[in-house]
Amino acid sequence: MRVTLLVLLALLALGGRTSLAAPPQPRSYSGCGVLTLQLAPGAEPPPIAVYAEPGLQRIALLEIAALPRLSGENEEPRLAVGASRGGWLRLAFDDAGREGWIKPPRSWEYLPWAEFLPGRWVRVLPGMKQGLYALKGEPGDQGGDRGALSRDQEVRVLQVEEDWARLQAPAGWFRWRDGDGRLTVSLPAP
Repeated sequence: MRVTLLVLLALLALGGRTSLAAPPQPRSYSGCGVLTLQLAPGAEPPPIAVYAEPGLQRIALLEIAALPRLSGENEEPRLAVGASRGGWLRLAFDDAGREGWIKPPRSWEYLPWAEFLPGRWVRVLPGMKQGLYALKGEPGDQGGDRGALSRDQEVRVLQVEEDWARLQAPAGWFRWRDGDGRLTVSLPAP
């Protein structure tokens, strides 16, 4: 009887710890492109103004270090851009996903995904649904199956067509973002 009670208490204690664990971070939204911030090494960058609409109603003045990143160190962080309008870029400015518009300095480089991804190595993210690892013969869910990529596998992107990336090896097409617009790959450091 005592052994049963001790086992039950141990299981309850373990269950309590696992249920209190922090949920995994959600995958980043891809948006329409990538903004690479080119900052002077060692220099403290000035805060950046964030607006509700391009040039209208400033909603925040934020330190660049506080912006959610796709990748990159302090000198060249990369941020996901949600939209582009007349030289203004909309991006998430906190981990809650709130967005605002910024006017980036000329030294920063914005590229749409179709220009940014080709020629780059990316890593397939772990912890996704099984179907997101599928390698296809052509872009689209109807393309013939050519196997599956493994989690954390590094692949080289040759071409991008909408949500699909043509890979060098293994050869085939892979969804670089899911149907909800979340990334299925991580970007390497610049």
